[in-house]
Amino acid sequence: LGRDIWSRLVSGARLSLGIAALATAGALLLGIAAGGAAGFAGGLIDALLMRACEFVLILPALYVVLVMRAALPLVLPPGALVAAVAGVLAVAGAPQVARAVRAVTAAERDRDYVLAARATGRHPLAVFLVHVLPAAREVVVAQALLLVPAFVLAEATLSFLGLGFDAATPSWGTALQDAANIRALAEYPWVLAPAVAIALTVFALTLLAEAREIPPA
Repeated sequence: LGRDIWSRLVSGARLSLGIAALATAGALLLGIAAGGAAGFAGGLIDALLMRACEFVLILPALYVVLVMRAALPLVLPPGALVAAVAGVLAVAGAPQVARAVRAVTAAERDRDYVLAARATGRHPLAVFLVHVLPAAREVVVAQALLLVPAFVLAEATLSFLGLGFDAATPSWGTALQDAANIRALAEYPWVLAPAVAIALTVFALTLLAEAREIPPA
């Protein structure tokens, strides 16, 4: 087709990584809101929110993403498609963040400094944002480092299967569609360049996530 594979690889990085970053931000916001409310309020709210999160978590993540994306119109304008894909990924990734944040929030809500802040008459939301949420900072960062590579793979899968961007829009997933042709793959192995880019990105972010867990010397 006369396409420059290197140019599509570089341009596709902007789209694939951008969607992964946008979806991660959405998942963190949803997860912090749900997990924070569950852990801080407790009781019925905790039970309802966590059961909803567990229902999503017990399902295979890839199937959840595919079903939610298939429920949306197949053909969308580029901007709407970016928002739709990022939204689907954010909803699928939020329960994992919610459970992690809920665990930290539930442990912090009864500590002396939180009880003292409540005793001063501060609004519960202010107590949560100022005194409780900072304790979950490391957990949130760790979840973000886990979600970005997962979302890069998910976007590539959706686009490769035809549920993401069309072939004319460069992303790592659409660029991999050329590698589905065995004859083309045998004659032009460099069409696998997007797969190499995805593998290196996932590997680098995984190493970064593991490095954060190593205590300082």
